[in-house]
Amino acid sequence: MNNTNLNKALVNYINDPKYPLYNFELGRWYETDGQYASALSFYLRAAELSTNELLTYESVLRIAICVESIRNRVYSLKGIVLRAISLMPKRPEAYFMMARICEQNKDWHDGYAFAVIGESLITDGEEKLKTDVGYPGRYGFTFERAVTAWWIGLYDESIHLMRQLEKDNQIRQDYRNAVVSNIKNYGYLWKRHLRYDQSMYADLRMKFSGASGIKENFSQCFQDMFILMMLKGKHKGNFLEIGCGDPFFNNNTALLEKKFGWSGLSIDIDLEKIGKFNLKRESTAFCGDATKIDFDKILREDYYDYLQIDCDPAIISFQVLQRIPFETAKFAVITFEHDNFCDERKDIKERSREYLRSFGYIMVVNNIAEDRFSDFEDWWVHPDLVDKNILSRMICISDKPKKADDYIYGRI
Repeated sequence: MNNTNLNKALVNYINDPKYPLYNFELGRWYETDGQYASALSFYLRAAELSTNELLTYESVLRIAICVESIRNRVYSLKGIVLRAISLMPKRPEAYFMMARICEQNKDWHDGYAFAVIGESLITDGEEKLKTDVGYPGRYGFTFERAVTAWWIGLYDESIHLMRQLEKDNQIRQDYRNAVVSNIKNYGYLWKRHLRYDQSMYADLRMKFSGASGIKENFSQCFQDMFILMMLKGKHKGNFLEIGCGDPFFNNNTALLEKKFGWSGLSIDIDLEKIGKFNLKRESTAFCGDATKIDFDKILREDYYDYLQIDCDPAIISFQVLQRIPFETAKFAVITFEHDNFCDERKDIKERSREYLRSFGYIMVVNNIAEDRFSDFEDWWVHPDLVDKNILSRMICISDKPKKADDYIYGRI
């Protein structure tokens, strides 16, 4: 407020000092001017004098904001926000404020609980407050829940929520910066626990020839181990890898080539990645737009052990899938990335399934995920090219996302 507004607020207050809204407006001026003690007294009067529960509620929230600005009064601050919650327990703003306060003070469990409860209370018909109390909307709860979830051990949920926020174009820039920072700082730690090492051999869903000698794998979600399970640890296999990415990190064919003697053709649209791939791998790789490639011309076999389709966004993967000459070439194992968790269309998953089934492929496991939330891939086989006993033991179909390590170690 400027001085004119202050004079108006003072005149209104002098003429009617017991009118709640005049007290609130005067408190707002003092708060804006940084005079928090004075602001507190007028917000308190507004809360005490008002018979309008929404104004009382907002006055208490503004008291909390003033107390927070004074700093080092966390216990008092929580009490004030709890008072606001008790006044209007179905409004989200106070829950968000409490979740944020708890998160900033490392009260992780309390922060998580308030974030979950507050998010559940959001409706579209809420009457707006007169002032901005720092509540950004639903994504604020998502952010607080994501941060606190990490610190109470809910790593999968935390990363899932951060990924949702990363793709949300409506969030404020300060939240976006925090999301990017969080993903950078601890996202890679989350991924590492999906890696395989020899200590996990005994837990494998299905043992296969050569499994005991594998010291590490490279796939993001055990695709390489799945391929070897379905094909009994086959040596000298062949593959078509579309969207190969890095030659080793999160790569589905590196283990097959390095330890089992496989060879094949890898494709990616990123020229830099292809250059790196050709320097470090034995198999052939070339740069190209897979939606424009004539696969009839480049596929020299009528049988391949493995087909990967992993392009972004999901509609590109589906367009590539439609270009594969399934009438003339069969693939023993297919991993298709539909990215349903982030696919805005939400139709690629079902369209790809219908398409592959039309060529006789059987889905072995669906809705594979890096966590228990973000389903992004289906794994398929051709029944003519795999052992039926292995197929029956490996099938795992349900609507829920399946965390890859839960599946590969037989926990589901």
